[in-house]
Amino acid sequence: MNTKQPRVSELFLLFTLALASGNASAGIKCWTNSQGVKECGNVVPPEYSQEGHSEVSEQGITTNTTDRAKTPEELAAEKQAIAEQEVRDEIAAKIATHDRVLLDTFTTEEDLLLARDGKLAAIDTRILHTQRIATDLGHKLSNLEEDAANQERAGKQLDDELLGNITSIQSQIGQNSSFILDRQKEKELLTEQFELDLARYRQLKGT
Repeated sequence: MNTKQPRVSELFLLFTLALASGNASAGIKCWTNSQGVKECGNVVPPEYSQEGHSEVSEQGITTNTTDRAKTPEELAAEKQAIAEQEVRDEIAAKIATHDRVLLDTFTTEEDLLLARDGKLAAIDTRILHTQRIATDLGHKLSNLEEDAANQERAGKQLDDELLGNITSIQSQIGQNSSFILDRQKEKELLTEQFELDLARYRQLKGT
């Protein structure tokens, strides 16, 4: 059985039609050149590949648009804007959470004030307790220092245990003084925070 073989010219025609069909399905790319003139073709020239282009069908309909590549400065600014927005979102979330706590915890403004007074009173109790301990330590230190002075007047060498006790008590007194200062600072910060909370509570309640 003889089969008719296609001629070379027929094969070339089939290849050309297939290539044309493939190019048509890909669409025509249009870009703007350095003179601001719009140009079109099957491939965007390398020098304009980063400038953005559009793809147009045979019917002249734009089927796709590719934006130009962003500059390093634009990318950096975009990254900075995203970071700043994340910070704003985080702050807003914290404020919303704090507002819910205020409204869920305190039924009235008086409840908030009672809570403030209770916390301040608790700190005052700790300060008073520490002050009493410091006073007792001060008496002990005075007695020990008097013993040391008596030994010196008697021409005796100061006892190592006595010196150690004096050093230890001096350290405890210093620690107690720092503790009291810290608690006083805590009271100031607590008072400031409750003033802010009270103002925010009134705003949320519309009072």
